[in-house]
Amino acid sequence: MKIAVTGDTHGKIEEVRNSIIPHQVGGLFFTGDFYGDGLKLSGDLKVDYYGVTGNCDVFRKGKEEQLIELGDLRFYLVHGHQYSVKHRGLQSLYYRCQELKAQAVIYGHTHIAQCEQIDDIWFINPGSPTNPRNKIKTWVLLELYQDRIKPAIQNI
Repeated sequence: MKIAVTGDTHGKIEEVRNSIIPHQVGGLFFTGDFYGDGLKLSGDLKVDYYGVTGNCDVFRKGKEEQLIELGDLRFYLVHGHQYSVKHRGLQSLYYRCQELKAQAVIYGHTHIAQCEQIDDIWFINPGSPTNPRNKIKTWVLLELYQDRIKPAIQNI
């Protein structure tokens, strides 16, 4: 199964939608900041939607975090501002994933893409397809196998 991961779109989804279409994904993880963009994008792609709100979604109702189980895999989906990922790093997220017995944390907020495995936990951040801090517009393609995750950063 293939899942697209994006977030921090801030009102602009055309480029990321066009980049995702050829990959024929079956789902979308949206890491927040313009939650409505994730809903629209999943509708355009006609895929299952898993999304959370971010710090820029103050007037939008939605979950702030989700634990998602797909087959034998558990994903912790969160924007990341709650854990100060920009300023304090990933340690709090690491402990939260251990607590939840999740194989991966999908988060945003930093606007910088990352796919890194620390111990047995994947830390996956799609960056931003519209306003990246490092000038590289990105999203992440996840390929899911029975008990394995293969993430790949996609440049737009």
